[in-house]
Amino acid sequence: MSPQAKGKQAGAATLVVVMVLFLIMAMMAAYANRNMIFEQRIASNYYRMGVSSEAAEAGLEWTVAMLNGSNVNASCREAAGASERFRDRYLSIASDRAITEKLAAGYISNCVRSNAGGSWACRCPNPSAAGLPAPPAVAAGDNMQPGFAVSIIPPPITSPTLKNRPGAVRLRVEGCSSGNYVDCRNPSAVASQLLSLTVAEVDVALISALKNPPASPLTVKGALTVGATGLGLHNSDPRSSGILLVSGQPALATLNPYADRLGSLPGTPGLTAVIENDSNLSGSSAARMFSMYFGMTAPQYRDQPAMRRVNCPAGADCSGTLLAAYNRGVRMAWIEGPLVLQANNTLGTDASPMVIIANGDVAIDGPMTISGLLYARGDLQWGNAGADVSLLKGALLVEGNMDASGRVDLWYRSAIIDALKNQTGSFVRVPGSWWN
Repeated sequence: MSPQAKGKQAGAATLVVVMVLFLIMAMMAAYANRNMIFEQRIASNYYRMGVSSEAAEAGLEWTVAMLNGSNVNASCREAAGASERFRDRYLSIASDRAITEKLAAGYISNCVRSNAGGSWACRCPNPSAAGLPAPPAVAAGDNMQPGFAVSIIPPPITSPTLKNRPGAVRLRVEGCSSGNYVDCRNPSAVASQLLSLTVAEVDVALISALKNPPASPLTVKGALTVGATGLGLHNSDPRSSGILLVSGQPALATLNPYADRLGSLPGTPGLTAVIENDSNLSGSSAARMFSMYFGMTAPQYRDQPAMRRVNCPAGADCSGTLLAAYNRGVRMAWIEGPLVLQANNTLGTDASPMVIIANGDVAIDGPMTISGLLYARGDLQWGNAGADVSLLKGALLVEGNMDASGRVDLWYRSAIIDALKNQTGSFVRVPGSWWN
């Protein structure tokens, strides 16, 4: 073979080798690109799954906050004209603490993350509406706009003795990586749009606003002084033995001239229903007295989710401020400093009473009606020179001394006390009940 032929043959072999190497490199590049695509898809799926999971968790926290909130409108926001609390719209809480859902099946709210406002836009329809509420309209954005839908279900407990346990209910939130929650329940939409759906559940329980109710309309740790017309104390509840007063100091001598204004159980003289020099009061600190009835310290009680701090005008009448708070849906009010009540208003009702904690002295003057519990962490002066009665239905507790004058009557109402103990309070997450 000639040298030229050998050279041509060698060049052809080199070309074949080079082409084979190029083919191998191309296959390696294609394989690497394929792996990169798969990794991008996996990362995208993990991201969307994380978004839906965070949306579900946000929905749980949002719902707990709403259950502890004030009156809301159809957009789940506090607004002028809103006349119903979120918990009252969707839950029925019986006097024995049993909680049932007003909406037998379906979703109570639907929320979408709004990029424009940086918050959740929601809808809270009437419980009579069936099916999933339509998602609220939000402005389109470049970022992902997740959503969640909320339903309330009974805790699925198999034990007959624990099923429908009092004071507890289960929240179910379905978080979606898209604001259009309907797509997250549609398999074809999930596949075509690469959507993610996360379902999270948690049990919430109602912490009582009055863990250990008093057995009398009036409880005074310090001294009790009454004016010329005496003080009206009334209790016909046999469960509390008709007790009219529990005092940490002597009280019978003060009330004796006005025994006709003491009404206990039929056939029971009023003065025999008075407990004076009670060692549990006289031998305890003010802080101990507070925790005795509420089951927690004053700072803990003040900072619970359903409590609202009401700012009263310094030294001025706070009746209007408290009435406005009650009309907004506030059922537990904490007032820092002295509390002054002078206007003839009605605070609370028998069906929906109010807890008022005054972290200081209390001065009440004139006729008014309070349904619920008033707790004074200082001294209390209650005067009423008018002909109309100044009335409290429920219970009054005073850590300091009390001075009453004029027409003042305190009525122990078992229905109000039961409502404060079993139907009023804060909803909190039950530890260990979370499920995803």
